[in-house]
Amino acid sequence: MNDDPEIQACERLIRLWLEAEASVQAFVFAAVNPVHDAEDVVQQVALTIARRFEEYDARRPFIAWALWLAKSRIAEHYRKQGSERLVFSESLMDQLAEVLVQQQPDQTARQAALARCLEKLPEKSRQLLALRYEEDAPMERVAEAVESSAGAVRVMLFRIRSLLADCVNQELRRTPA
Repeated sequence: MNDDPEIQACERLIRLWLEAEASVQAFVFAAVNPVHDAEDVVQQVALTIARRFEEYDARRPFIAWALWLAKSRIAEHYRKQGSERLVFSESLMDQLAEVLVQQQPDQTARQAALARCLEKLPEKSRQLLALRYEEDAPMERVAEAVESSAGAVRVMLFRIRSLLADCVNQELRRTPA
């Protein structure tokens, strides 16, 4: 571990952002259309968080602070677009943020369980998942890569996803809260 406080702060920011990113994206994508505008807003939120990280009060949940900043970036987006009105009311946005704050610890535990379950899969199963979901390869390309038919790949992926779902649920039951 590095003893440099600046590097430690940077590492902490990265860890907190990675834990909160999916919730921030869900929040922004619920409020901003089209998708490319929502992606731009998420990037603005990330930049704002990085620039203002020293203002973050570590006694409070990071996700709540990140969503508060996201809400202001969403409002700024609509002002720039010439629309003062948000797609959702401010109270609905606050309720959505509260739900995301409450779900974030469960989501982090689920992600950790999924990582453990992925490690347990055979190499061929991990290869199929990587081709299909990480590389976003079409089913035909995945089938060619594993020398199988597209139909057989669909069945294999269905079975792998089922195994992963069962494994994640078992891991979550095993892991104390």
